[in-house]
Amino acid sequence: MPSAYPEVDRVPLSLAAVLVIGEITPAALHAALSGLAQRQRVTADNIANVNTPGFLAGRTDFESSLRGALRSGETPQISGGSVARSLEPTNTNGNNVNLDAETLIATETGLRYQLALSALDGKYNSIRTALRTQ
Repeated sequence: MPSAYPEVDRVPLSLAAVLVIGEITPAALHAALSGLAQRQRVTADNIANVNTPGFLAGRTDFESSLRGALRSGETPQISGGSVARSLEPTNTNGNNVNLDAETLIATETGLRYQLALSALDGKYNSIRTALRTQ
């Protein structure tokens, strides 16, 4: 028997839909998550190549472009940021990956990612709550 209150197709809120609501916070969080994901990939690549002769560690920078966009009031662009090779001193085999430093970067990046996800989840929960109360 069909329900008197049939389910409607649910459309997930996209980043564009949230921006229409007038909040820049979700865009900044999405940009941060994208940059952090890129940093995690680069760090994993660094760790995987810890013993590769001549390998230079990669470094990801997304914070400067994110900070610049927020300061100027622009909507942050969602990209992984820029990746450059580290200019830190190398070992005798030409490799400059420091496993301790990479492990610390990976841990810190994971914690920042969790924090950004929690903030984004809280933002979407408040939007969902506001939509339910009307």
